[in-house]
Amino acid sequence: MRAVIEKVRSVSYDCPDASLLPELDATLAKETLTAQQRFALSSARTQFLICAGNYDEAQNTLFESIEQPNIDKESYAFASAIYQIGFIYDSKEHPARCQFYEQAKSLSSPVKHSDIFTSASLAIITYCSDEDSVSERLGKMFNVLDRYSDNGSPGELAHIHNSIGLVYGSLGQHALAAEQYVKAHELGLQVYQGSNKVSILISAIVSLVSSGQTEEAYQRILELGQLNQEIGNSYTNFLYQYSLQIYYRKQQDYNKLAYHLPEFKEALSAVSNSFYQSLYNWHSTEICLFKNDLFCVEEYLSNMKANDSLIPEKFRMNLDYLSFNLSMFIALNDLEGAKSALEAYTTRVNEKIKSSQSSAKILGAANLYNKIYDLEFEIERAERLRQNTLFIAILAFIIFVAGLAIFLRKKHLARKAIDPTTELLNAQTSINRINKLDAPDNDRAIAIAVFDLSNFRELNRKIGSTKSDYVLREIAKTLQHVVRGSDILGRFGPEQFILCLHNIEERSARTFLERVQTALDNTFEKDLSVGDIKVESNMSIFITSEKLTNLNDILDEMLMSFNISKG
Repeated sequence: MRAVIEKVRSVSYDCPDASLLPELDATLAKETLTAQQRFALSSARTQFLICAGNYDEAQNTLFESIEQPNIDKESYAFASAIYQIGFIYDSKEHPARCQFYEQAKSLSSPVKHSDIFTSASLAIITYCSDEDSVSERLGKMFNVLDRYSDNGSPGELAHIHNSIGLVYGSLGQHALAAEQYVKAHELGLQVYQGSNKVSILISAIVSLVSSGQTEEAYQRILELGQLNQEIGNSYTNFLYQYSLQIYYRKQQDYNKLAYHLPEFKEALSAVSNSFYQSLYNWHSTEICLFKNDLFCVEEYLSNMKANDSLIPEKFRMNLDYLSFNLSMFIALNDLEGAKSALEAYTTRVNEKIKSSQSSAKILGAANLYNKIYDLEFEIERAERLRQNTLFIAILAFIIFVAGLAIFLRKKHLARKAIDPTTELLNAQTSINRINKLDAPDNDRAIAIAVFDLSNFRELNRKIGSTKSDYVLREIAKTLQHVVRGSDILGRFGPEQFILCLHNIEERSARTFLERVQTALDNTFEKDLSVGDIKVESNMSIFITSEKLTNLNDILDEMLMSFNISKG
C-alpha cells in the first residue's frame, strides 16, 4: 500500500499524473485500508481535484479529512492537506490562507517535507509578510532563488520564479511579472504533468496582455492552445478560452470576443469559481454595449445595484472594468451614474500613478537585499522599461553604491568573525557555522574536538610572559597547516581551540584528530629560539551521525571533562 501512496503522491508545486486517478480511486474503495492509509490517499486525491479546478470539492474533502481522529499529524499527508487548504484559500484571496501556510511551514522543514516547506515559505513571503516591505520580500525571494540556483530542480526553480512574478504583479509591474512567469513556465515544462503545464502560462499571458506585449501574448496563447490539445481536459480548455477572452477584450476586438464567448461559457462548467462567472457577465454586457443593446446593459446594471457583492473586488480595481462601467452610464444617459463612475475611474487612475512611483522606489530598494542578481536585474529592468541613457547612468551609480556597501559590510562582518590574536575564527562564529551544518551522509559523521592547552602557563614562563600571544599564534599556525580547507577551526577559549570535521568516517575522524593533537603538541619542536619546550594538550571528542541540535549542551559536557581531568 505504501508503494501506491508514493506513486500517486505529487510534490506541492506540481500536479499528479491524471492517468493515475483511476488506480487511486480503486485503491480508496478497498475496505481493508487503515485510517491513516485512507487519509494519505484522500490527501493525494484532493491534489488531483485542485489541478482540475474543482476547488470547492477539494476544500470540503480536505476539511473532512483533517478533522478525523487518530491521524498522524507529523505525516506528509497531513502537512500536504494543510498546504492545499492554504492554496485553495489563496485562489479565493481569502485571508485565512496565511494561517494555513504558516501551519504547513511549521509542520515541515528544509529536510522534512522540503517541498511543502519551500512552497509555504514562498507563499508567506508573497502574501503574509505584512511587517516586511515589498522590497524586503523581493530580496527574500531572490535569496531563495540564489540558494536553489545551483542544485534546485526545474520544478523548484519554476515555483520560485512564479512566486517572484506574483510579487511583481501585486505592484502592477506586469512586464517584470511576465518575464518571471515565462521563465517559470519554460522551467516547468521540463517536469510538470497535466494541467500544471499551463497553470503558469496563463499567468504569463495575462501579464503580457496587461503590459501591452500583445504579439508575445498571442504567441503564448497559441502555445496554450497546442498544450490544451495535447493534454485534453476540461480545465486546460477553460484556461485556453479564458486567455482568449482576456486577449480580445484588451484588444477591444468585440467581434472575436463575441465569437468565443459561447465557448467560454461552456468551459465555465469545468470550474467552480464565481469570479469567472462575473467575468462572463461583464464580457457579455460589453458586447451588448458594443451592439447598442441598451436593454441588456440596463439589466446588467440593475443586477449589480441589487446585489453589490456580485462585483468582484478585482473588478473595482480594474481600469478596463471602470471604463466599461462609465460607458454604460453614458450610453443610458444616466448623468449621475456617469459622474460617480467617472470619479471612481479618476480615483483609480491617480492611485495607479502613485503606486507606479512607489513601486519604482520599491524595486530600487529591493536591489540592496539582492546579493547576486542586483546588476543583472536592474539592467534587464532598464532595458524592459526602455529608459533613457541618463536613467541608466543613475541606475548604474546606485548599483555601484549598493555593491560597495555590501562589499564593505561583508568585510566588516568578516573582521568581526576573526579572533585578532590567532587570526582563526572566534568562538561565536565557529559555533554558528557548526550549527548550520547539514546532517552527514549515510555512514558518515560530524566530529568535534576541543583542544585544551594544559601547560599554557608553563610555556609562558619558559618563553616569556610577554610572548603569550606569540605562543597562541604559533599553535594556530600549526593547526592551520594540518587541517583541511573544509574543516571549521577556531579559538574556543583563552587556552582552547575547536575543530569540526563534517561528512567524515568515524574511524578516520579519530585517527585524524589524534594526528592534529600530535602536531599541536610538537609546535615548538624545531624552534631553536625557544629551547627545549613541549606543548601539552588535552583533547575532548564528540562524534555523531545526525544533524546537531543541541551544540551548546555538547560543548558544556566537553569542557566539563577537562575540569574533571584537571581536578
